[in-house]
Amino acid sequence: MLLLGAVALPASALVFASPDTEPATEAPPDFPYWDHVIQRRYDGPTMVYLGNGHVLTARHVGMGEVLLDGQIYEPVRGTNRTILNTNGTAADAMVFELDEVPPPPSWATIPIAEEPPREGEDVLMIGFGRERLRVDEFDADGRSGFSFRWTAKGRKRWATNRITSHFDVISQGNLTSRAFAMRFDEPSSRRSTRYEAQAAVGDSGGGVFVERDGEWQLLGLMVSVSGVRNAPKTGAVYGDRTFVVDLSHYRPEILRWTRAACSNGLDDDGDGKFDFPDDPGCAGPRDTNERDDSRYADPSFWVSAIASAGILAIGAFALFRMRAES
Repeated sequence: MLLLGAVALPASALVFASPDTEPATEAPPDFPYWDHVIQRRYDGPTMVYLGNGHVLTARHVGMGEVLLDGQIYEPVRGTNRTILNTNGTAADAMVFELDEVPPPPSWATIPIAEEPPREGEDVLMIGFGRERLRVDEFDADGRSGFSFRWTAKGRKRWATNRITSHFDVISQGNLTSRAFAMRFDEPSSRRSTRYEAQAAVGDSGGGVFVERDGEWQLLGLMVSVSGVRNAPKTGAVYGDRTFVVDLSHYRPEILRWTRAACSNGLDDDGDGKFDFPDDPGCAGPRDTNERDDSRYADPSFWVSAIASAGILAIGAFALFRMRAES
């Protein structure tokens, strides 16, 4: 299995079988998070800007300067958090915060899928890197095989694929991740999607999105690929698989590090309302407390509190007198 962001190999991106299977538009139609998929500076691998100043990427990619909305942002030292499995081991995912000078854009926060991936579900892949250069023939166990060689330089692309397995565990060195997989199928295959593509080196940290009930959600991070035996290591071959960290499995911990109380989707203060702007206790999405402090400034609150305290005091005094007289 090959790490998509491995230092020893050149960076690359989504590989399509032919021009007929490539999208005609730069960004997916009616997709709200195209700009959220960003790149580490100096032609680095892919990252996902979650919103509220937080970035998510593959652990083996690591944090670094990012290009976001035409600006270069520095990571805040000490904010990198490796996402962990329940047994305390490291998964191939991490988050970190961006410096607030200049302030990061106030874009919508990407929802992370709560429900796990489903076999046969169509997904949208977005990553940076190289493209298809030419077709190379190779010996595939006594018969001819064909590999789509990568170009020397790439760009941001989007593609589609379909989940073929949804309960995988992948191990890469000291990283172990719950994952799902997608297969690179020929255009004539009944399993192939309209814009079928295969991930390659450099797509690590790229986002895999799913549309459910009319809402786009972030379902996974591309982290590795497995190839066909004897195939060239500098191209994609039909039958290759893309492995993706299942973010629904790690959602609680990701939210723990990236979402303040006023943007975590939870009713933290128990008032039946949650998050900015619906909870009156939230001054903004980065507010760390949903409690509505304004109610303490209401005179009626203090009158009620003082009256309650007085009743308790009278009751305690009466009980003391009864015990003293007995």
